[in-house]
Parts: sequence; C-alpha cells; structure tokens
Amino acid sequence: MISVRRVSAWAAVVVGALLAACGGQSGGSDAGTARIRLLNASGAYASLDFYVDDVKKNSALGYGAIGDYASVTAGTSLSTVVTNTGSTSALSTAGRSLSKDVAYTVVAYGWQGAMKTALLEENVSAADSGKTKLMVLNSAVDAGSVDVYLTGSDESLDNASAVAASVAGGGTVGYTSVASGTYRLRVTGAGDKNDLRLDVAGLTLASTQVATLLVTPGSGGVLVHALFVTQQGGVQAFNNSLGRARVVASVAGNGKVTASLGGSTLLSGGTSPTIGAYGTFIASNTALQLVVNGVPLSVAAPALAAGSDTTLLVWGDAAAPQLAVINDDNRLPTLSSNAKLRLVHAVSGLPDALTLTADFSVVAGDVLPGTASAFGTVTGGSSLRLDVSSPLSTAALYTLSDGTLSARGVYTLFMLGDAAHPSAALRKER
Repeated sequence: MISVRRVSAWAAVVVGALLAACGGQSGGSDAGTARIRLLNASGAYASLDFYVDDVKKNSALGYGAIGDYASVTAGTSLSTVVTNTGSTSALSTAGRSLSKDVAYTVVAYGWQGAMKTALLEENVSAADSGKTKLMVLNSAVDAGSVDVYLTGSDESLDNASAVAASVAGGGTVGYTSVASGTYRLRVTGAGDKNDLRLDVAGLTLASTQVATLLVTPGSGGVLVHALFVTQQGGVQAFNNSLGRARVVASVAGNGKVTASLGGSTLLSGGTSPTIGAYGTFIASNTALQLVVNGVPLSVAAPALAAGSDTTLLVWGDAAAPQLAVINDDNRLPTLSSNAKLRLVHAVSGLPDALTLTADFSVVAGDVLPGTASAFGTVTGGSSLRLDVSSPLSTAALYTLSDGTLSARGVYTLFMLGDAAHPSAALRKER
C-alpha cells in the first residue's frame, strides 16, 4: 500500500489560492462524484503514475502529458499520490476534499527529490465572446519571478505590457481577460525586458476559452519552457529552442581564444585567462568553431540541450589546447539560507587535483584538471574563508580570508592561468 500523509502547509496555501481564484471549494458534506486527473509538468521524471485512495487512476505520463479524468467520491477526504511509473514509493502525497460535479487537474512539478503539486479547479465560467480567461502558474521555482508577455509576432517588448507581472516561483496570477487570437509568447525575468527566458510563436487563445499557462523550468535553472492547459481539455507544449553557453579561456601564455556556437560569436580574441558572458544558441545547431592564437582547433559539435546552461572551457598548453564541456547547474539552492559553490580547475601545467574548503570544511575535493566539481552548499550571508589547495603544495594556491556569499546565490570559483602564475576568479552565477 502507498503511505499517505497530509499535504504540507506550503502546498495547502498554493492549493487554496488556486481554488479561491477559481471560485472556491465546497465543504465536506457534498454527495456525488468529482473528476480528477494528473498533469506531469516536471521534466525531472521520465513518467509518472497517479493514485487516489491507493487506486491507480493515471499511468505512464511523460512531461507535458495529461491523464484521462477518473470519477471519485466527492465531499470526503481523499489521498492523492504521485509516483514514478511502476513504483509504489510516493513522490508527493496530499489529502484533498473535492466538490461534486467539478473537474480537477493535479499539476505535478519540481525537480527530482523535490516534487510539489498544485490543484486546478476546472469549473470556471466561460470567457466572454472574443475573449479568453488566462491564469499563469510559475512552476519554474529556480527561475525566480517572471513577467509574461503576449504580443504580435513582430512586436517589440519596449512598449508592451505584461499580461502577468512578477509571478513568483511557485506562485500564480489569477484569471486575466485577454482578447482571443494568436500570439507570440515571451517570458522575461521580472522587471527586465532584456532578460529573455522564452520566446515562442503560435500560442492561440480561442473565444470563450478558459486556460492556464504553466511556466516550467529548463535544466540550467534560468531559461524556461511553457505548457498551455485548456480547462477540461488538452495540453500544448511550448518548448524553448534555445540554450545558454559561455566560453572560459585559460590557455597558457595568455593565449587568445575566439569561439562561435551555431554561428553566434561567444568570445572574440579573448586573452586568457578570461570568463565570457553567457550567450544564447539554437539547440538544433551546436556547430562549434574555436580558434586559439590564430589556429583553428578541430572539435566536434557538443550535445547541448535546449534550456541548458553550459561552460565551454578552452584551456591547457598553447601548443595543444583542449576543450572541456561543463554542464552548469545554475538552479537556486533548495534552502533559502544557503548558497551553492563549486570549483573549476583550469590551471595549465598543474596536473594535481585541487580541493576547495570553506572555513576549513571541504566543499569540493579531488577536482582534476579540465573539470568542475559538483556544487556544494555553504551558509549564505556569512563571512567565509575560502582556500584552494593542492596535495603537493604546503601553501594554498588561493585564499579569500573574508568572503561573503549571498543567501540563495550560485557561485563558481575558477582556478585559471598556468602553474607558474595561477589565478582565481569567484563568479556569482545567479
């Protein structure tokens, strides 16, 4: 049997807000039946199953898939459980009391090990003729607060107004009446029209339609995707076609690096050591051109996913430079009091594995040349001593005696240069 526990206080607040936006919830004295189904809005799981009172109602739902409605008894406390397909171990559990003759969709979202659910009550009256009622749910918690724009295909955002502004991660903006039509959907960081997170065309809002737009996370934690859910209808996915990448150059002798990805220049004549800014690329075209000190470097096109963040590390001896493709997990820390920190070892001519400590506790150990450690966590907002050391040296290669990392910040400590003159750069990613 699948164990059941009461929904957390946080989830109860989200569910309550959604139900309030949809017209309220009846008490426990109702008789009759309700209908319920699951929507998988989590890209962290290959497929999900959905149980109500230990009875499987939906099965094998991949990302963006929605189950058929199942009839359940209304007015009683029901246990709803989401599991990996074929498993009986709960990823999320909640107790729910549903109203008779009402349809509901449970939205499952969140990263692996941190699944959350929200309940959509699909009993909202139709929009006026020529209008659509649209609600926005930001399930991309790591992306932070976002603004959502619906515009014409060639319309600039300069004078556009958001249909939903400052939608916090895990939060919603209730139903807004929007003129029916076909729109270009853009999502930006809250208050910054230049911080583009999603740009897709072809979102059609039908006359009298009621719908929910779900903002869902990309794997890098910054870019997002979207799901458009019609009340008591289907789901349309609007996946990001872009990823983000940057070039970090650490070629010995201050080697100069030029790099382009998919025809877009990421770094032009950058003198090592240098850390380039993120630029976007089209995920279907990751042809990579690298030139080091005027000499082309033959490299294969890296496999990069839409929605991802990537560091292209060009490093090593000038006579034989190397490329390392590093996945950048720029998702925010799970706990708001923590910061994330990792180490990248790109010191040419230093074969030793490096160790990063914070207040003498190991955050990253045995980091080999041309690699990045996994992210560790430290307490944010406090003064820390950071040291990078090699087992073959009695003195630290780098010491920061009084560093402060912001709570909920994401940081990378780069060790760059060459063995004779190593340098360090602490970069705040988020």
